[in-house]
Amino acid sequence: MRYLIILVVLFGLTSCNQNQENQLVHTLPIENDTNDDLAFLKPILADKRIVLLGENTHGIREYNLLKDRIIRYLHQELGFTVLVFESDFYQCHRANERAAQLPASTTLYGCAFGTWHTTGVLPLFEYLSKTQSTQAPLKLAGMDVQPIGSNKKDRPSFLSESITALDPVYAQEIRGLDSTFLAVYAEGSKARRAYFRSDQGKEMLADYEQFIDYLGSQPMQEGPSLSKMLVAQQTARSLVWYIRQQSAPTTKEYVENRDQGMAENLRFIADVMYPDEKIIVWGHNFHIRHDNISIPPDSVMFPNVAAHTMGYWARSWYQSELYTVGFYAYEGTSMDNGGNIFTISQPSSGSLESLLYDPGAEAVFADLSQASGNGTTAWVNAPITGRYNGETPLSLIPKDQYDGIVLINSVTPREMLY
Repeated sequence: MRYLIILVVLFGLTSCNQNQENQLVHTLPIENDTNDDLAFLKPILADKRIVLLGENTHGIREYNLLKDRIIRYLHQELGFTVLVFESDFYQCHRANERAAQLPASTTLYGCAFGTWHTTGVLPLFEYLSKTQSTQAPLKLAGMDVQPIGSNKKDRPSFLSESITALDPVYAQEIRGLDSTFLAVYAEGSKARRAYFRSDQGKEMLADYEQFIDYLGSQPMQEGPSLSKMLVAQQTARSLVWYIRQQSAPTTKEYVENRDQGMAENLRFIADVMYPDEKIIVWGHNFHIRHDNISIPPDSVMFPNVAAHTMGYWARSWYQSELYTVGFYAYEGTSMDNGGNIFTISQPSSGSLESLLYDPGAEAVFADLSQASGNGTTAWVNAPITGRYNGETPLSLIPKDQYDGIVLINSVTPREMLY
């Protein structure tokens, strides 16, 4: 099946004649054998180093298909070589180390959270696997602090081995520390939160912080051992952010501890692991937005407080090097994180989704970064509702949150691999 997408590039009044009304519109298929129809991305993203691709719900098949194709294009034509998922930092690092030897499905399961274990995402990981034998392999990384998934069993050994040559006794203590963490984590969310809020949890947090300081105090020389020590240190930082999230006294702190940890992981990936490479990030709209704290929250939807999210820190650090794309759906069906199908009804008049909707196309891409904010593009600087998870309308100013927006007209649920 072939899908069509319309690209809506918004310019100032001086750039277009009166008949164009500030808009240049292009149609192209999402699934195609060539990249020619994605050439419009070059002038938009040529000078960008980090591209954030969002989604207002994790359960839509068409989001996966479109992002797969965009990622391949960015890799092949614009030199983007690192793909960062909203998934655990250490587990994606471990999956990337073995990506050339193991099946693509194993790499997918080892890195990405279960919500992306779908028929729509697997082809991207098959592509990633094939690139490992090329001169420009697509590398895999994770930015989340949540250690969801099974690919963490060897983490205690990894952390221990990073300092065995320096202090074998302390190395065994670190192995025991992280083994205890995994045992606590396996008890479930309620038990782990209680533990991390207890005196034992505070002691565990202090032990990880001491490990971070210890690694930072060691003279480091270029080579495999340096890389391992740096990743071990960042893994410990990620765990510290996770413990802080789980023990946070307020919802705002709970949200911001996770998202600031995500941002710090992304910064480590961009500045330390791959300082000279271009990066693509795959995550939820909530996390990638630039100014999420300005959006009035819904009182019955989690999180029901305003908070900074990962995109806030990413924008402050990378500024014009960053390009952020929010994904929205006009109507259809999706799947929630529990596997339940729900309906995305047609949006209300005057909403972001209704404004971008074109009945003659399958989807639209609006480049807000080029919008003048005058005349017919005044809406990019004004409050407008856009739906969180395809259901709950939230008021936002588009240009304050995103550089671009994709709207897909009709969507269907993701198809799980198991």
